[in-house]
Amino acid sequence: MPKKGELSKTARASLANREAVNHQTGHICASCNEPIWLADLYPVKVMGKGMSYYHKDHYKVQ
Repeated sequence: MPKKGELSKTARASLANREAVNHQTGHICASCNEPIWLADLYPVKVMGKGMSYYHKDHYKVQ
């Protein structure tokens, strides 16, 4: 049990794993075919195809 004002073990691990630097990923947007920055990355799992990657603004639900 964390003391008052401290983060739990899970919350500390989550903060440690978060990447603070916005960098260009190796993924290409499926709608505009441009590289995606980490802050704009929106991964979508498509049945039968696998993972598709979009900019957050470019993904539209069909």
